[in-house]
Amino acid sequence: MNWKLRVAVVCACLLLTGTFALAAVPVAVFPNPIQFGTVPLNSSGSPVPVFLSNTSTTAVTVTNTTITGTSSGNFALDGYSCVGTISANQSCEMYMTFTPSAMGNVTASLVIAETGVTTAITIPLQATGGNPIPTITSLSPPTLYLNSATTTVTINGSGFLSSSAVFLQNSNTRLPTTFVSATQIKTQIPDTVLSSAGQLSLYVTNPPPGGGPAFTSVQVIAPDPGINELSPTSIVAGTPSEPILINGENFMSGAKVQWNGTSIPTTYVSSTQLQAQPTTAELAIPGIIQLTVTNPFPGTISPTATFNVTYSIKITVLDLPANDLVWDPFAQVIYASLPSSDGPTGNSIAVINPSTGAVTATFFAGSEPTKLALDSTSKYLYVGLNGNGSIQRLNLPSFTPDIDIPLGHPQNSAPYIAAAIAVSPTNSHTIATAITQSACCSSGALEFFTDSTKLANSVTAQQINQIAFASGTTLFGYIPNTLSQVAVAATGGTLTQTWNGLVTGNTFQYSGGLIFGSSGQEFNPATGLLLGTYDVGNTCCGSNPEILSNATLNRVFALGQTPFFNSFGITSYSLSQFTPVAVASLSELNFGFNPGSTSKFMQWGTNGLAFIVAGACCSNTSTQVVLLESPTLLLAASKNLSPVPVLKSSSPAIATHGAGNFRLAVRGSGFSPGSVVTWNGKAHSASYVSPTEMTVYVTAAAVASTGTAKIAVKNPTPGGGKSNILAFTIK
Repeated sequence: MNWKLRVAVVCACLLLTGTFALAAVPVAVFPNPIQFGTVPLNSSGSPVPVFLSNTSTTAVTVTNTTITGTSSGNFALDGYSCVGTISANQSCEMYMTFTPSAMGNVTASLVIAETGVTTAITIPLQATGGNPIPTITSLSPPTLYLNSATTTVTINGSGFLSSSAVFLQNSNTRLPTTFVSATQIKTQIPDTVLSSAGQLSLYVTNPPPGGGPAFTSVQVIAPDPGINELSPTSIVAGTPSEPILINGENFMSGAKVQWNGTSIPTTYVSSTQLQAQPTTAELAIPGIIQLTVTNPFPGTISPTATFNVTYSIKITVLDLPANDLVWDPFAQVIYASLPSSDGPTGNSIAVINPSTGAVTATFFAGSEPTKLALDSTSKYLYVGLNGNGSIQRLNLPSFTPDIDIPLGHPQNSAPYIAAAIAVSPTNSHTIATAITQSACCSSGALEFFTDSTKLANSVTAQQINQIAFASGTTLFGYIPNTLSQVAVAATGGTLTQTWNGLVTGNTFQYSGGLIFGSSGQEFNPATGLLLGTYDVGNTCCGSNPEILSNATLNRVFALGQTPFFNSFGITSYSLSQFTPVAVASLSELNFGFNPGSTSKFMQWGTNGLAFIVAGACCSNTSTQVVLLESPTLLLAASKNLSPVPVLKSSSPAIATHGAGNFRLAVRGSGFSPGSVVTWNGKAHSASYVSPTEMTVYVTAAAVASTGTAKIAVKNPTPGGGKSNILAFTIK
């Protein structure tokens, strides 16, 4: 190689080497410095755009962007940071924010590192922390009374300054403002703006630099509070305490909810809502509670709202198309008559264990069994057979047919059927029956039978479709709005008295010498005087709830909707005072039926009730049997301690072994509706009569052999206890 060529090659290599050794060009940053202006303390200013531009002809790579300096924590990159490759003649945009933690000038630096650039790019960051924007958390009071005098309001929050000012919204007039601390100021609301109810808007503002407004409002309300709605509307007695929301109007901060006149813990939520917290003790006993709201002076008290502490209740629903129900206190079962439409089990009597809801057996009864009646010792079950116009008597407990009692029929007309059947309490062989020619909604004569023999005297001068024996010699008959008294003798019945318009409603009840109409009347037939009326209200279409009276419990029960419970339920009333006591809610029973279509409302055992749900009169709606149990509904709630019962005697005092069922009167003291009678240590069917008497339903099985039975009575807590033992001889 000649020297000229060597020189050319060397020069070319040097030129090539010089090209690769050129230093990278740093990116240009705009703006520089980066300025954020004045931002209120602890507030974030608007993001500031920052551009990184590559003005060279080759790509550059940004490896890192950081913020440094003692105040670096006041600045932040907002999102993308431009770390990465920027192509030739291209720019990258990123954003930065400033949130001052202190007032005054604040500085820091944005440091950008780039591949191939030895010295990082440093851009000054310049900003100023200004006055904070105030924050409002609450007002005290949050509400003011209509037409009040000029009132001082305390505003709580943060960021307040001695220069903070309060204004009425849409007004340039500054309200008198007193600085208390950074978390509290006070202002005065002039009386001139308190002349109309509604929301009064205010704002608090801090002056520049920085600063700004915070908005709030105070409610101007009338001094008279009102309750519109309660949630929940009821709580089951004995459950733990839970809050109640009271929705209404004109509630003042400091308002108190009163529970039957006594204030309970109350939390103010707003002028339209309060939260009350009854104690567990206040929820211990069922009752109808009067709730009111009282505003602080010069406020007033609201109208009363009803809140229900309801009876605890167990509900069992049976899909049985029952026509009628009757309770057997000896066998402790319910008998239900089932029509032919029930298929394979139709035209029968169903035996129901009400405690479990189980149908334990069915027995054929005849064509279309409807009305039922049981004698006082549960020896005979009388069954009205609508299919052949008679009453069939069945022997219990075998349900074997005994006698059939034909009811006859008019010439060339359909046979009579039993609209009602009742058995004499003193003679199991004598019955009364109200007859009719229609299975629905009609009434007729009252006839009497001993076994299958029709007695001579019938009541034909007055139509009757419901009957109840008061004694072996007195019977009461009823059609809506008309009550009849009938004297009963061996020859039949004689109408002795009629009262029109004193007892009204669809059904009636007899208990303890008194008559009760389903529209709420309590009538004394001995004096002919109306003793009082229960406010039972009306259900759909003007019909009344079903009524069940129990003089021994001093209670009357209304099944349906009443003025004291707007859902489906049972309202308990004091028989002697005509006032509601408490309610059992049955609102979970979503039958989709007319509430007037309930029937055969009756008691079973000491703590059970039952009724039939069906369509209205003459409808084809299928029926259901509803069984209820409650530990307290059939008791007279009391805070007093129960006494220890004492047994003194029984009547009869001796029984012959092999005898059938019979009723035993046990006498002593300290008995209550919750008393339990034991027979040889096991609970036996019994019912409360009075504090000095219990009725024990002694079964044939209990006296099947000779010996001595040990009878005792146990009273429930609180207090209570077990009585002495009373020996009963079975000879």
